[in-house]
Parts: sequence; structure tokens; C-alpha cells
Amino acid sequence: MKTNHLFSALALSLLVLAGCSPKHYPKLAAQTGNGQPIVIFYDNDVHCAVDGYAVSAALKKEALQTNPNVLLVSAGDYVQGGSLGAASKGGYIVSIMNQADYDVVTLGNHEFDYGMPRMDEITKGLNASVSACNLFDLRSGKKERMFPEYVMKTFGSVDVAVIGIATPYSFVSSTPSYFQNEKGEYVYSLSSDDFFSTVQKTIDKARKDGAEYVIAVTHLGDDILDEINALTMIMNTTGLDAVLDGHSHSTIPGNMVADKKGHRVLHTSTGSHFEAVGKLTIDPSAKDALRSELIPVNEQSPRDAKVDEVIKGVKAEYAAQGSRVVGRSEKPLIAADETHPRIARIKETGLGNFCVDAYRMRMHTDIAALGGGSVRAALPEGVITYNDIFTLFPFNNTVGIAEMSGQMVLDMLEFSVYVSPVEFGGFLQVSGLKFDVDLNVGSQVLVDANKMFVGFDGPERRVKNVMVLGEDGSYAPIDVNKVYTVAGSTYLLKEYGDGYAVLKGAKVTDLGMLDLQLLEDFISETLGGVIPASYEKPEGRINFIK
Repeated sequence: MKTNHLFSALALSLLVLAGCSPKHYPKLAAQTGNGQPIVIFYDNDVHCAVDGYAVSAALKKEALQTNPNVLLVSAGDYVQGGSLGAASKGGYIVSIMNQADYDVVTLGNHEFDYGMPRMDEITKGLNASVSACNLFDLRSGKKERMFPEYVMKTFGSVDVAVIGIATPYSFVSSTPSYFQNEKGEYVYSLSSDDFFSTVQKTIDKARKDGAEYVIAVTHLGDDILDEINALTMIMNTTGLDAVLDGHSHSTIPGNMVADKKGHRVLHTSTGSHFEAVGKLTIDPSAKDALRSELIPVNEQSPRDAKVDEVIKGVKAEYAAQGSRVVGRSEKPLIAADETHPRIARIKETGLGNFCVDAYRMRMHTDIAALGGGSVRAALPEGVITYNDIFTLFPFNNTVGIAEMSGQMVLDMLEFSVYVSPVEFGGFLQVSGLKFDVDLNVGSQVLVDANKMFVGFDGPERRVKNVMVLGEDGSYAPIDVNKVYTVAGSTYLLKEYGDGYAVLKGAKVTDLGMLDLQLLEDFISETLGGVIPASYEKPEGRINFIK
């Protein structure tokens, strides 16, 4: 990764915050025609927290009572991250946003989580204008922009261009295969190779077309480990007035960041899950022509009654979805037997293999791992309903992919069995691996008072003979120096649930997809709607030596 853009942008932003005063872009002595300012309400990273839409709608409606110059926009990640989104593949969220009367939205990385055809359906279903200046379709052999590069809004004599910008890292933070053809070639582009020039050309075009103010609604974030983020975009372009940002879930009431020519650009973000609604005010007659604030969303917030009605209807319809059939199983997949009420916490199980295969096969990783404590209920023989899989995976955990060395994989497995044969919610069900556990060897794992991993004490390991499944279907010894991709829940990989601090240092991508959705897709798409009898019993991936 190159670092010059990152640290230069960070340094510039810090200079501004420390009191440096780069120039504003010169403003024309323009008025909106009615003496009123322009107001843009905004949100980002709602992730299916739908109750907040009644608040954003109420704020817009209330403002419109005295001022016609009002917009409501979203910076992405609205259709994924909760069961309402997963159950309808975004459909419920679209219906609520339409009632809330959004004007312009851009695409977050999670708008791609249901695949490109579904993304197309979702965006066509939105009443709001969709803008993504850096998203292109390459399938025809040409670079064809999929959405308008900006949306021009006119308020009296003032034109405001709203540019939508999606993160180029959507290719890895969603599902990479969604953007590829059958040969594994990328047939869509998010302009990662010419990102800054693509944005600059869009800004220049908007200015040429008469925009006095150019507002970017972006899903880029402020993570300085990403070479392309909102800060580096500002630093490497000129002509923006404000950036209404998402992706990092940062709470930024309003910082001034210097662009390529030293002009001040307002950068703001609302957090996530409707912690707040942002309000950008553009007032050509004021000393500070642009100012922003975050309006907290709480029990005292105003609510729009019609949006509330739609939300209640959606929730009622979702409740009825429990009886929806998602497939069938040739055999019962048990979660308990005569030896133990929670067998996935002490040994390999057929049900556990089914769950963890879903992770590895849907995410196309080398390995997958899932704590037995995440396997919450059995699946019956015969018809499998949505309620069955929701009971199996009730926590709405999101799916992650980690990059781990072979040595880290070995350390992870060792921690998994450190209390065996005693029950442990972190005992791993695995896919793409098989290994022995020698219970004659005492555990060398050290944990703190909270049972969080802190290290190893001694060279001998319980986990032995670890083999990794290859693409040809054969197993080969694990390579301690090789980097493997490992799918699992972010509860395990990122939050170190069950004490898995042994995974600190792994590079983890949170895909945002719910484990519930992943399991349904595994049944309906990968398995063709039928869970085979082979999952009735364990396969022999984990062998205990007593």
C-alpha cells in the first residue's frame, strides 16, 4: 500500500483542525430566490435500523413547512445489517425509504451483498435518485457508467450538484465473485485504478454545468489504512464544498479539511444505525456559507406517522415470514444427544459441519471456523422454514473473512481445545481442515481472569497432524508460513468472542452479510434446496486421542 496520500491527507486535516484557515471557494452573490437557506438532511450506515426513518422523514417534512429548499440524502449501507434487510434482500428497506421521501442516495459496499442483479432491482425500486460516479459496467467491452455521476438540484437561482461516490473496496468487503464473470475476471469497475481523476472529472463537469455548490455523498470513510478514503479524496481533488460521508461509522459533526489547492472542504458523518441525522445548511448570505450539525435520534425525536405505519406493516409481514419454506433436509441434524445437550461445544457434529461449510463454500475461502456456541438449535428432517434457520442462527452475527498465517491457524485451533473435553462455546466446528487432538497432553494455553487468551506456556501442543483441504479434494499438511483465508463470524474473528484474542493481528474484512442470510443462500443456491443426508453425522474432521 502506498502511504504518501494517507499521511499527507491526515497532516492537512490536522493542520486545519489546529487552526489553519485554508480558503473557501469564492461564492457568487447568489440567493435562492426566497431568502431561505438550502438544507440537506443526511444519514449513513443505517444497516436496517428502520425506526430512524420516521425521524429523518419528520425532520424533512417539518423543514418543508417553512422552507422549500430541503433535501434528504443517504450515504449508503441501508439494505444490509439486520434481519429485515436479509429476509427481503433489501425490499422492506426500499419501501420504508420511499415513504420517507429520500431525494438522493449513493451505494455503500453492502448494497452489493445480494448480488448485482438484486442491486439493480433495489436501485430501480427506489424513488430517490441514485448516483455513483465511479461505478462502471465493463461487460460490453466498454466502460459504461451504471448510474448518473451527479444529481443537479435547483433552488431558485442556485444549482447544487450532489455527487454519489462508492468505496472501491466494495469488491472485497462484499462478495468478490458478484463482480466477476465465470472466468474470475472483474466485469465491473469502481475506478480503484483512476479514482481521484474520476472524481475530479465529475466535479469539473458539475461546475461546468452550472453548479455553484458541489456536495459529495460518499461511502468512503476516514480509515487512514485505506489509501482511498474521504480524506485522500479531498486532498487529491479541487472543487468540492462538502463531503457527507459513510463507511467507517465515524461520528463527525463537521471538520474542515484542506483540498489540493488549500480550500476548505466540510467533512461530516453521522455514525451508524441512526444514532443521529445530519443537517447541512448552505446559506450564501452567511459568513460561513456551509455549516453542519448532528441531530440525535432518541425517544423525544419527532416521528412521521405515515412512515411509522409502513414500518409497523413491514415488521408484521416479516413476522409472518417465519413460516416461509427455504428448503428441506433429508435427515435430522441434531444439536443434542444422550451424552450432552449442546454437543457442538465439545465435539465435531454434522450440524456444525453444515453450518461451517456454509461459511467456507459461500465465501470461497480456504478454511472456515465457527464456535460451537453459535450453533443454537437442531434442524428437523423434512421441510426447513425461515424460522428454523433463524432459531439456529438467532444473533444476527455478520460474516467476516480473515487472512491468517498457517501458524495463526494452529494457534486458533489450540485455543479451541484448551479446556477439552469440558464444554466450551469457543470449541470450533471447522471446514477445510482435519486434525487430531491429543487429550493426553495438558493444555499450554494461558488465559486472564476474563478467560481471554494471553499466551502459551510450553512447546507441546494438543492439536496435531493438521491437514488443509486443497482445490483437488485432497488434504495436505498445513504450511505455517502460508497465508490462508478463513471465513467465520465477526464475533469470533473481529470481536474475539469466547476469548479469541489469539486472533489479534489477523486482517479481517467484515462483509456485513448476516449469518442467517448466508445459511439460507447455502441451502437454496449451493445445495439446490436440499440438505443432504451426509450432514446427519460428523465426517471425521476432528479426531480425539484419549
